[in-house]
Amino acid sequence: MDKDKRNPIKKIALSAILSALGVIFLAIGSIINILDLSSAAIAGFVIVISVIEIQGKYPVLTYLVISIVSVLILPDKLPSVFFIFFAGFYPIFKAYIERFHYILAWVVKFSLFNIILAIMIWTVKFLSAKSFLPSLDNMTFFNYFKENFKFIVFVIANITFLLYDIAMTRIITLYIIKIRKLLKLKNYF
Repeated sequence: MDKDKRNPIKKIALSAILSALGVIFLAIGSIINILDLSSAAIAGFVIVISVIEIQGKYPVLTYLVISIVSVLILPDKLPSVFFIFFAGFYPIFKAYIERFHYILAWVVKFSLFNIILAIMIWTVKFLSAKSFLPSLDNMTFFNYFKENFKFIVFVIANITFLLYDIAMTRIITLYIIKIRKLLKLKNYF
């Protein structure tokens, strides 16, 4: 088989392996509830590898496979919701938006993040009302801060997003400079 026909097969195989790895990370977060957001963020780094190594449509396919499989099989859907709405989508978006001037890129990043955060809050409330997620009304922490809860969530989430984006950039740099050489994937695709 010539190299041109083998290349898509390698890309599909790596995409499948990365998809399985992403679902495993989300499953860990689904089983150990305290790791739900962290596992979604780590599963997002699987998409980063897909963006760097196989590019094109494959990162989107990896994202879709992880999203669909995690929603279908995971007992706790919160890591899946976070992955679908942010952690899985953001690495693909980040790769394109960082081509612009950095000020414009940050404005677009924060705008997108806040829109997605509002949608995620609404989705979690909706899923809680339908008994797919635990009810927020029974949690003492939420009742204590009920008046300013949305404001507090948005401030903390924006600070966390800033740190997440900086950490992601540094991990991407580390991956490209050091880890990629160790894995010998640089010219594989």
